[in-house]
Amino acid sequence: MHQGVTPQNTPRHALLTCIVLMLATTMVQGSLATTNTAYNLIDRCAATDDLVFDGQAANASVQWQVDLGPRLPGSEVSASFRETITNDLTALGYEVSQQTHQRYGMNLTNVFAKWSPNGTSTGQLVLSAHYDSRNIADQDDNESNRSLPVPGANDAASGVAILLELSKHIPSMGLNHDVILFFNDGEDQDQQYTLGAEAWAENLTEEEVASTHAFILLDMVGDADLQLHNVSPGNDTLKSRLVELATDLGMVNGTVACDGTGGEDIVQYETLVGVLDDHVHAHDLGIPSIDIMDTSYGEAKPYTFGSYWHTMEDTPDKVSAESLSAVGRLVELGLRTYAFVEFTEDDDAANDVPDETEPLNEAADDGPKGSKTLAAFAAVGLFSILMLILVVEWKGKR
Repeated sequence: MHQGVTPQNTPRHALLTCIVLMLATTMVQGSLATTNTAYNLIDRCAATDDLVFDGQAANASVQWQVDLGPRLPGSEVSASFRETITNDLTALGYEVSQQTHQRYGMNLTNVFAKWSPNGTSTGQLVLSAHYDSRNIADQDDNESNRSLPVPGANDAASGVAILLELSKHIPSMGLNHDVILFFNDGEDQDQQYTLGAEAWAENLTEEEVASTHAFILLDMVGDADLQLHNVSPGNDTLKSRLVELATDLGMVNGTVACDGTGGEDIVQYETLVGVLDDHVHAHDLGIPSIDIMDTSYGEAKPYTFGSYWHTMEDTPDKVSAESLSAVGRLVELGLRTYAFVEFTEDDDAANDVPDETEPLNEAADDGPKGSKTLAAFAAVGLFSILMLILVVEWKGKR
């Protein structure tokens, strides 16, 4: 038997025990409170009634972009595209800016359109799509076409079209955070990829990284046969919320939508595909990121994203207003329900980055590394406990 506690010390230990229990309870309550985000409190089904995304307008934008011609870095067509969207976004009240970078002998120009709330902003959400079209149709079955620039209807114009349509409605959503529409350049040229997003990430300050809620990428999202797959790397919370939103909208097979209809087989997150895309640079910085993407464009073709990918067949007739509407409404619902902000867990998969832009073998998805908020509570709580122990013990010895 070990020596018991002396009577004079018993009250002090009892007090210390109570203090520890009170602090532990406070810490737990604090960590639980972080789950009460706006997203968890909003009636998502009611929010679906507010959706106004126009798939036909987005489809017309795809046609307009392709009609401009190849949007190659440094070209007059690229400059014309930027001038038009700059004028349109400025007219809507956005603060538009450009950044030019040199990469592999190319002049790349990123375009940013910022919408800020009237009150205090809680940070920024980045919605991105690349606007350049590929300079060579190297996957075309016809060898004579392989040196020609790709029309780029799905692979570029679709994501841009959705951002441009969303830009009309974001100002009236009453969001409490900034929204950055990031049109990036140089994603898909020769054997060089994601150059514009890479340059953007390299120029972010620590404060900008810390204030960025998430990075949402739209790439190849207009395929008439829409199948959105689980792209790795990516943030688990964003993926989980996206599937929930898709279920509400009737985009998940075997589920029931808010309107009571059965879900279509559009969001297929049981299919995991490793992709090097623009989102990996934000992901590497610890910014929660997700790539919303259809990795099967046309018939299945080994080691590619489908028979239309990087070919002269990437034309507007392969894109549909219905698909653009489905993805646009999905992102709009995410905006209106704050699904892309206020996280309780982060990703820790910086090493899970594919080194090819072609489809890769299935890889394990990213695991959570815990809540930063909970970690902060724990650190403060433990420090407080240690200080109280020292104070109580010191007073007891006096």
